[in-house]
Amino acid sequence: MNPAATMTDQTPPQTVPFFVVEDTKTMKALASPVRWEILDTMGALGECSAADIAQYTARARTSLYPHIQDLVSCGLIYETGTRLMGKRYEQLYRPKAVMIGTRFNQNDQENLDYHTTFANALARLMARKHERAANEPGANPRTDQRNHHCGGHSVWVDEQQLAKLNTMIDDIWEFCESSHPGEGKQLMHVGLFLSRHIPKTKEK
Repeated sequence: MNPAATMTDQTPPQTVPFFVVEDTKTMKALASPVRWEILDTMGALGECSAADIAQYTARARTSLYPHIQDLVSCGLIYETGTRLMGKRYEQLYRPKAVMIGTRFNQNDQENLDYHTTFANALARLMARKHERAANEPGANPRTDQRNHHCGGHSVWVDEQQLAKLNTMIDDIWEFCESSHPGEGKQLMHVGLFLSRHIPKTKEK
């Protein structure tokens, strides 16, 4: 896959299945749908170049470089070496983890601000992916081979049902975490939102 690859002097750590960001400084670097899409793409591709990411995200390669460098600076992706493509060498990168999460802290206002920004960024990113897929042939919204879906529901749950709901969410994340490319497989995008209903207080 990587012809004429040249490793850096210090080989970076191997990619781990999951990593949780706990400091707000790094979280702020993630408050961008472009950076989340880069991390998501690298989690699916593994070691890759900016050109590979541009091809998968349909974004201009030059527009990706500043975001990639920000992610390198905060340690969420590694520079792993170069490979010869045509007459030039291109930088290769590898993600710190297949999936990246962030620690929620309701008592930290900076942390709360980040998670609000993140939810908005993730919603915009998933909407972009959904729109692109909807405009291409092959979208299947039904049957057990469904590959295109968007929905949102409000449901009443007791403690037992909420625990069951969270078990299903955990199962989905474990499935995503163990995902890897292979013959006959297609790349899917999965997004989940879960929140309590908070009634709007009446103005006095």
